[in-house]
Amino acid sequence: MRKLIVELSVQDFNKLIPEDPIHDVKSMEVLHFLRVDHQEVSLIARGEFNKPNVSIEELFGDDLAEVQLLEQEKEGAYIYFIKAKPPQAIRGGLDLNAIGGYISLPYEIKDGKVKITLLGSAKQVRDPLKLLEAADIHYRVVSLTDAKFSPHALLSSLTEKQRRALITAYTLGYYDVPKRIGLVQLAERLNLSHSTLDMHLRKAEHRLLSHIINES
Repeated sequence: MRKLIVELSVQDFNKLIPEDPIHDVKSMEVLHFLRVDHQEVSLIARGEFNKPNVSIEELFGDDLAEVQLLEQEKEGAYIYFIKAKPPQAIRGGLDLNAIGGYISLPYEIKDGKVKITLLGSAKQVRDPLKLLEAADIHYRVVSLTDAKFSPHALLSSLTEKQRRALITAYTLGYYDVPKRIGLVQLAERLNLSHSTLDMHLRKAEHRLLSHIINES
């Protein structure tokens, strides 16, 4: 099985789904895909918006079936459960059920770019690129590799900010005994307040521990 990660601009992504106000999204990261097919898309995502009055409902419009706010973070991000019908443009133009293959992580919007991951055979990951080219949509192949799966890849369960905080803390010796760096100094290195960093680390630690304990 192959793993393809492509990146395209928000403007080009809007050619796929013209009705989506994706330009109002500051960042959106899918944490878990629960179902993706021609009948339903259900997922858990973390999102931040450029405007305070933009809601997740506006992103999906009439295709939205259900949304639940699971958590509101202090820095203004929200974690949602979302269930929706696949956008019509995707159903008609980039139907993964017709092509084959599976959408995977990472799947995110950040800094005006959309990053999409697809798993499948060599043909299944090539065909969507041909469709993008036929639709005159510019893209960049971030990586094309053999898909590797590990039951111990727990970091994939964390948000990008949690992963960055945890990995940096470990690398700089925050978890060493004795510590080589304190919370305040670590927060300065990450350009975060120490309270925000503490929240990221606690949430990351809790999520990793829950996986370890529940699977042991």
